[in-house]
Amino acid sequence: MTTEIVSRVFPALESDLERVREIVGLADVPSRADLTALTRQPAGHRHLIRPTLALLSYYVLAGPERAAGVRAVKAAAAVELLHMASLQHDDVIDDARQRRGRPSVNSVWGARLAVLAGDLLFVSGSRIVAELGEREALVSAEAVQRICSGMIAETADRFLLSRTEEAYLEVTGAKTAELLSLACRLGAMQAGRDPEAEEAMARFGWHLGVAYQVRDDILDLTATPGELGKPTNSDLVEGVYTLPVIRALARDPALARLLRRGLPTAEAERARQLVLSCGAVEDARKVAGEQAEAALLRLEGVGDPESREAVADYVRSVVGSVRQAGPAAVAVPAPAPASAPSPASVQGDVLVRVVQERLDAWLLDSGLAATREESRHPRWSGMAAATALMWPGADAEQLETLARWMLVCVVLDDLFDEPGLADHAESARLRHRLALLIGGLDDTPPTGGAVATALAQAWERIRLIQPPSWRTRAIGHLLDWLDAAEREACHRLSGYVPSLRDQFPLRLGSAGVPVFLDAFEITCGREFEPSVRDHPLLRRLLDLGSATVLAENDLRTVDQDEATGSPYNLVRVLRHETGCTRQEAIDEVTRQVEDGYAQVDAILTSGPTILRPASGGVGSGGGGSLPVIGVLRVVRDRLAGWRAIHDIDRYSSSATDSGTHLARLRRELLLEHAEARVAR
Repeated sequence: MTTEIVSRVFPALESDLERVREIVGLADVPSRADLTALTRQPAGHRHLIRPTLALLSYYVLAGPERAAGVRAVKAAAAVELLHMASLQHDDVIDDARQRRGRPSVNSVWGARLAVLAGDLLFVSGSRIVAELGEREALVSAEAVQRICSGMIAETADRFLLSRTEEAYLEVTGAKTAELLSLACRLGAMQAGRDPEAEEAMARFGWHLGVAYQVRDDILDLTATPGELGKPTNSDLVEGVYTLPVIRALARDPALARLLRRGLPTAEAERARQLVLSCGAVEDARKVAGEQAEAALLRLEGVGDPESREAVADYVRSVVGSVRQAGPAAVAVPAPAPASAPSPASVQGDVLVRVVQERLDAWLLDSGLAATREESRHPRWSGMAAATALMWPGADAEQLETLARWMLVCVVLDDLFDEPGLADHAESARLRHRLALLIGGLDDTPPTGGAVATALAQAWERIRLIQPPSWRTRAIGHLLDWLDAAEREACHRLSGYVPSLRDQFPLRLGSAGVPVFLDAFEITCGREFEPSVRDHPLLRRLLDLGSATVLAENDLRTVDQDEATGSPYNLVRVLRHETGCTRQEAIDEVTRQVEDGYAQVDAILTSGPTILRPASGGVGSGGGGSLPVIGVLRVVRDRLAGWRAIHDIDRYSSSATDSGTHLARLRRELLLEHAEARVAR
C-alpha cells in the first residue's frame, strides 16, 4: 500500500519493513518445525499498516532520508505481533472462517491452537516492547487494556437496537484506534523528540484508526466477498450494529423489525438494502472523512512539510477507498455447455463394471451372498465405484483387492446392526467369534463359514502388498472396532442415549475410522511415517473430517435410526440432551456439516501452501514415505471416494429383502462359536 510519494520521501521504508517481517517471523514454537506455519500463516497483515505507521512516525521526527534504527524496527514489529494476536483471538470469538481472502488460523488449525498461537504472538510482541524500556511497556499495556475493554463492550452490546453513536465511537476508539495510536506513539518514542511531538503522532494515529474502522464497517455493507476477503454483511448477522446501521435505525423503523439473532440470509440481505437505501452509508463516509482530516490536522507543525505531505498521501491510500466504495453488481456466470464423456471416463466405467462383476462372483464363491440377488444388494453393488474414486489410477487387481477388504469390513459392521441380534449375550458371542477369526489372520488363515472364508481370501491379497507393521496395526484396529461395535449394539438394546460430550468418541469408535484410514494407506502404496501420521494438521483433519462425514451420515439415516433405536445418531443425541425439536436438531446438524466441510476444504486447500516453508522439517517424507503436504493433496483428490462409502448407507435394501444375508451370516457365526466351545 506504499504510494509513489511515500517511497520517494522515505526511501528506506521497504527495506525497514522487510526487517520487521524477519523479527515477526521469529515468533514460533522452538524445535517444532511442524507448527511453524501456525504463527507464520498470513493473517491479514499483507500491507503491514501498523508497522508502516510506526516507521513513518519515526521518520517524521528523526528524519526521512535514513533507515530506521533497531529500536524503531523492533517497535514496529512488536505492534504487528500484537495485531496478529488480536486477529487470531477475534476470529476464534467470531468463529470466522476467512481472513483477508485466506482461511483463518482457527479454520485450518482449530480454535485451541489458534488461541494458544495468539497468546504466543501477544507475549512475543509484549516481550519486545518490554525490551525497549519501561515507558514503552507501560503505554503498550495501557493501550492493550483499552483495546480489551472495547472488545468486551462491543460483545456486550451485540443485538442491542438501542446502541448509540457515542457507544459505537467509544468502542471504535478503543478496539481499533488504540492500536494504530500505539503504533505511532512507539515509533515516535524511538526518535527521541519531545513529548508533545510524540503525543501529536499518537493522536494522529487515533483519528486515523477511527476513520479506518468506519471505512471497514462501510465495506462490510458495500463490498463483495472477493474485495473484502471474507463474507460480507457479517456485522448485521452477528449483531454488531455499526455507524451506518445505527443511523439507518433512526430513519427506518422497518429495519428494527428485521434485526435479531439467527437472521436468515434473505432477511439479512433485506436489512442491508434498507441501510444502503436511506443515506446512512453516505453519512458514515462523511464521518470517516472527517476523522481522516482530523488525523492530518494533528501533523501540523510536526516534521518537515514534505514528510507531512507523504504521510497525508499514505492516509489517503488507506482510507480513500471509502469515498468510492459502493454495492457491486453480481455477475451471474453463463451455464457451461454440456460435454461428451471423455475417453478416460468411459475407460473408468468399463473398469468399474469389470471389478463389480468379479466382486459379485466372489461374494457367491465365498458364501457371503447365497444368491445372485443377494450379491446385488446396494450395500455391496456400489463398492467397485466407490473404491475407484478412492484409488484413482488403480488397475483391476488393485481395485478388487481393496473392494474385497472394504466389503468384509462393511459386513463386520453390519452384523452388529442386524435387527435379529436381540440380546447382550448374543452380541458378546458374536464379537468373540469374530475376534478369534481376525486375531489369527496373519498366522493361521481362518476356516469356517462364509465370513471366515471371505476374511481369509481378502486378507491373503492384503498380505501381498502391505508390510508386517501395517498388518499388525490393522488387526489391532479391527479388534478395537469389534469392541466398539458390540458396545453400540448393547447400548441400542438397552435404549441408552449418550451425552453430547460422549457422542463423538462413541460414534468414532463404532464407525471404525482407523480401519478406513488403514485402507487409505493401501491406496497410497506405502505406510505413513509416525511423524506424518501424527502431524497436528493431519490429526485435526482426521478429527474434523470424521465428525463431519459421520454427522452427514446421521442426517441421511435419521429416520431409520430413530425407528431402530440407533443410540449414537447426533440428531437423536441433540434432542435427548437439549430438549429441542426434531427439526431444530436437524437444522443444527446440517449447519455443523456445512461448516465442517468448509473447514475441511480450508485445510486441504491452504494446507500445502502454509506448510511448504516447513516441508523440510518434521514429516518431510524421507525413506519413501509421503510427506504431510503429499498426504493433504492425496486426501483432497480422493475425498469424494471416502464420502461415497458413506453414501452407501447401512439401511440400503435390495428388491427382495433388506437383511436375510446378515441374519444367515450371524447364525452361522454363532453356530461356529457354539461348536468351538463344545470342542473345547
